[in-house]
Amino acid sequence: MPAQSLESQQGEIRFRRLLTEQQVDGKSRFTDEFDSAGIRRILQQRMADTAQAMERLRKRGVALSPYLELGAERGQRALVLENDFGARGAAVDLSLDMLRSTAHYGEVFHKPRMPERICCDAHTLPFRTGSLPFVFCYEFLHHFPTPAPVVKEIHRVLAPGGWFFFDEEPFRKRLRLRLGHAPKMYSPLWQRLGPMRRVIERFLLEPSCNEVEYGIIENHDIPLAAWHEALAPFAEREVQLSSLRRLHSRLEGATNPMVHGLVSLLGGRIGGLCRKGPGPHSPVKTLREAMVCPQCREHGQDAALNDAGARWSCVACGSHYPVSDRVLVLLTATKRAQLYPELEAPLLA
Repeated sequence: MPAQSLESQQGEIRFRRLLTEQQVDGKSRFTDEFDSAGIRRILQQRMADTAQAMERLRKRGVALSPYLELGAERGQRALVLENDFGARGAAVDLSLDMLRSTAHYGEVFHKPRMPERICCDAHTLPFRTGSLPFVFCYEFLHHFPTPAPVVKEIHRVLAPGGWFFFDEEPFRKRLRLRLGHAPKMYSPLWQRLGPMRRVIERFLLEPSCNEVEYGIIENHDIPLAAWHEALAPFAEREVQLSSLRRLHSRLEGATNPMVHGLVSLLGGRIGGLCRKGPGPHSPVKTLREAMVCPQCREHGQDAALNDAGARWSCVACGSHYPVSDRVLVLLTATKRAQLYPELEAPLLA
């Protein structure tokens, strides 16, 4: 199945770097993206929503620690788990700049306990097979041509009986007209539109955002069949669909066929909770027990890492991995050279 292209990954890193400069350093990089005050308001709401979701999961008996958050960006949701729930885990993202900013937002929101921050590629997660009890993500899986390959990696690293929670992902809108392009989603013009006007424009116009201009995949056209395929490996699935905020159905076992048909036609948001079936592995007690060498992982092997402070090393192949501003960069040598060539010099010294 198709994966993110190198150009898409490089574009994501460039865009997130500029966004961080605007929202953390106060530099003017975009007129149609949130400034530092605007993003703080957004993050505060996302953190409140995360706390509610994690409390519901905890009441369901989901073990929240050790956890793995994919596409963590600024780490705001991981900060909630660390500081409000006492969980320990990792915030993972391809953007080193976004992960560096977690410390800034920890200060802003008075959440001093930091997650492990790991820069890595979701197609080769540097974690032991069958090791983690809980993996989650928000607004992440639509940044790939199809969610199946990344969900397959998530299923691999989950321990038997482990839980995967995801939310705020899109599914295909079958009823639509493309009469032009909508204002960019974070532009002042879009923010001034009322809720009903936004809904109407989503059906009449093609969505637009800065990410696409940088080559980042914004796949809002994922059919329900692709979600079925991606989530099929899980033994248990509770996946909800919602449209227009008031119409709700399920990916499987819909109770009202008419409502389900309408939701399928209108498109909207998908999210849910999935559980891995039984297997031979056992969950780890700490995140570091689960971390492995990405170079070896590419060849299907789970080789442990030695923590040497400024850089880590593989006990099997001897590969080295740098730590930059307390963010561990677990990318293969080839991928690191392609995405972060500035990190190569210290390793060669």
